[in-house]
Amino acid sequence: MVTSKKRVTKSSHKCHGLLIPGLPSELAIECLVRVPYRFQSGLKSVSRSWRSLLSDSSFSRERMRCGRAELLLCLVQPLTPPNPASKAVGETLLVEAEDESPQTRVSVTPRFGLSVYNAKMSTWNRVALPDHQQIPLFCECVAIQTSGKILLIGGWDPETLRPVSDVFVLELAGEGSGRRWRKGASMKEARSFFACATVGSTRVYVAGGHDDQKNALRSAEVYDVERDEWSCLPPMTEGRDECQGLAMGPKIAHLHSGPLSARGFCVLSGYGTESQGRFRSDGEVYDPASNSWSRIENVWPFSDTSPRGRIAGEIRGSSSKLWCFTDSELKWETEDDSRRWKLDLESIQSPVTGSSFYAGSYGGEAVVMIGGGSESEGRGTMVRKTSEGKWSRVHEIPFGFSTLPFSHASISV
Repeated sequence: MVTSKKRVTKSSHKCHGLLIPGLPSELAIECLVRVPYRFQSGLKSVSRSWRSLLSDSSFSRERMRCGRAELLLCLVQPLTPPNPASKAVGETLLVEAEDESPQTRVSVTPRFGLSVYNAKMSTWNRVALPDHQQIPLFCECVAIQTSGKILLIGGWDPETLRPVSDVFVLELAGEGSGRRWRKGASMKEARSFFACATVGSTRVYVAGGHDDQKNALRSAEVYDVERDEWSCLPPMTEGRDECQGLAMGPKIAHLHSGPLSARGFCVLSGYGTESQGRFRSDGEVYDPASNSWSRIENVWPFSDTSPRGRIAGEIRGSSSKLWCFTDSELKWETEDDSRRWKLDLESIQSPVTGSSFYAGSYGGEAVVMIGGGSESEGRGTMVRKTSEGKWSRVHEIPFGFSTLPFSHASISV
């Protein structure tokens, strides 16, 4: 405990005097880590020492160590008309609906938004891009926990409906604290409906999807978040549109590598250009150590169902576990042809039958959102599968946030 506090103190306010006059630094930090995240942007304007402390990544780690961190679920989802007003994650975040006459509503291309559910505060909010920019349709959302970043990658241009290579970065740590967006380096290739996952602490992998002619892509890239650089990877053996990406651990971790650096990138299922809608049962795994792909069989034996929005997963040590939400129940495991990567899979039924739903991972547990996208459908709801295998109701989703998302990521702040 003392070591952690000293680390925060030395890196944050050594040159700026006491954080709170009359209090030892350790007690001052104990006070500040207990302030809810939504007030932190205001705290940074108090003094240089407070801004330095709250902008340091060690402050977030201290909040997690003390059990004061707030888990955010970030969702890229269609907006329900009328569109709620947007504010920054670090602000009070009240969502206000504008009056709109039913006679004035017209059928247009749906707009997408970035919604944030705070589990600790039980609040729903929306984050806007700066300068009235629109979030790309069907973009991928990923989180970088170590640096406190949310990334929106690729998708469709809201006006032309063509795939884009854009990357938007939301800084949840550092000077911005939920108010600072920046444009990241663009991908080498525009793509949408692709596989995407954070692997390790600073890298995001993408592969597959389709181009502006709806051709399934074999290409793959990796983004170094700290350097803001994209690099090309060897292409996959198959073009895979509408595929699902995930990080996975090896069966046996390298003796000289940490658990994060030893992880690989799995591209699950998808379909080729000539077989749209018929999902493959296999996948491919990229091994960063060998810079090569290997095939993994029998990972998605549901040819008429997309894996997107039906998979939740976790990595614990060298174990990679997937929950597949389908109409049947079975368990199986599979290895790739290099025998380095192994997946344990469990197919389970949705906790609510007859409803539209979206499944994903949230804080290491499986979570399922049940849709309620229109006034006639009412509000949606959220349930989670605990480590004991039981389902529990988490939260009723307010109208305006209950449309099913396209992609999601979770991060602690």
